[in-house]
Amino acid sequence: MKHTLLLLFLLPSLLIAQVYPQHKPDKNLNELSTEELNQLFDEANLSYKTKAVQAHADTMCKKLNGTLLIAQNDVVLAHKVAGYKVLDKKDQPLSENTCFELASVSKEFTAAAVLLLVKEGKVALNDYLGKYFPTLPYTGITVHNLLCHTSGLPEYFNFKESWWPQGRLTTNQDVVNVLVKYQPKRIFAPGTNYKYTNTNYALLALIVEQASGKKFEDFVRENIFEPAGMTSSFYITERASKIGFSIATGHKADRIPQVIKGLDGTFGDKGMYSTIYDLLAWKKAYFTNYTILPKEMVEMATTAQNQLKGGGTPSEDYGYGWHLEENPYYGHIVYHGGLWHGFNHVLLYYPERDIFMVFLSNYCNRGHRGQTANVLHILCGA
Repeated sequence: MKHTLLLLFLLPSLLIAQVYPQHKPDKNLNELSTEELNQLFDEANLSYKTKAVQAHADTMCKKLNGTLLIAQNDVVLAHKVAGYKVLDKKDQPLSENTCFELASVSKEFTAAAVLLLVKEGKVALNDYLGKYFPTLPYTGITVHNLLCHTSGLPEYFNFKESWWPQGRLTTNQDVVNVLVKYQPKRIFAPGTNYKYTNTNYALLALIVEQASGKKFEDFVRENIFEPAGMTSSFYITERASKIGFSIATGHKADRIPQVIKGLDGTFGDKGMYSTIYDLLAWKKAYFTNYTILPKEMVEMATTAQNQLKGGGTPSEDYGYGWHLEENPYYGHIVYHGGLWHGFNHVLLYYPERDIFMVFLSNYCNRGHRGQTANVLHILCGA
C-alpha cells in the first residue's frame, strides 16, 4: 500500500490547509482500494504543491520586477506579473504579454536553427569556419566548436569601442569585419578548452543566413516561431515595427533605464524578444512534441558536447545552446540564463519530472536569484 499510511498521516494537515484531491471519494478511506488510495494521495499532493508553488511565486514578486511561469506536464502551476516596463513609470505596468529582450536565452533558438539546417544537410557540424567566412584569420574552428563554446574566439563584447562603427547599432557583419581587420588574438586552440563566448553565436546567426538563403529573423520565424505558435516573439532588428506591443525596458541595479545602442544591434547570441507564454509554447514544441527538431537531435543538444581534446575537463557542461547540470539531488537539468543591459532571466527544464520554469526580469536586483532550486525543492519533495 504505497501511500496509504502517508495519506492517513497527512490528511488532517491537508484538510486544515484546504487542500483537496480533484475527485473526492464517495467511500470511507478504509473502503478504498490501494489504487484508489494512491490516486487520492497523488491528487492531494499535487494540489498541496501547486498551492505551495503559488505562495512561493507571490513571495518572489515582492522583489521581482518581471514575469514568471512555472509548469509541470505542460500544466501551468503559477504565472505572476509584478512591476513596470519602466521602473519609475507606474502607468506602464508589465503584463503576461510583455516582451523582454531575452539576452543569452536567445542562444537555444540559434542552436535549434543551426541544427535544423544540419538535419536538412545544408550545414555540417564539422564544417570549418572558413567555409562561411574565408577572410577570417582563425583556422581549425568548426560549427561544433561554435555551438559548444570550444572555438577559442575572443569575446566581441570586450573589443575596443573605437573598432566599432559609430552613430548606429552594430550588425553581425560588423563582428566579422572587426575580427578580420584587427585580428584580436584567440584565447586557445579550437577544442582544447571551453570558454562561453558570445562571438560564437553571433557568427552562427550569419551561418544560418548563408546556408538557408534567408535573413536569420525570417528563418527562425518560419521554422521555429510559427510551428511553435510563438506569436509575440521577434528580434531586435524588428523591434521598431512592433507597434502596439508591450515591450519592457532594461534597468541595471541603479534603476536607470537602458537606452538601445551600439552592441544591442547584434543577434543570435542575444537580441531575441519574447514572453513567458511564448516560451512555454517553445518548451512544448521543443521538448514535448518534437515539433522543431526530432527527438534524437534534442537529446544531442541537451547532452554535454564540450569535451576537450587531450581529456581535459571543462569548467561546466554545455550542449548546443544549453547549459547542463548533473544535480546531486535531481539529476539532469537543462537551463540557460540571460544577462544584458538591464535584463536578467533564467529558463530551466527538468526532464525527469517535466518541470519547466522561466523567470524574466527587466531589473537587475537579483529578484529571482536561487529561486529555481527552491521551486524544484517544492515540486520534487515527498
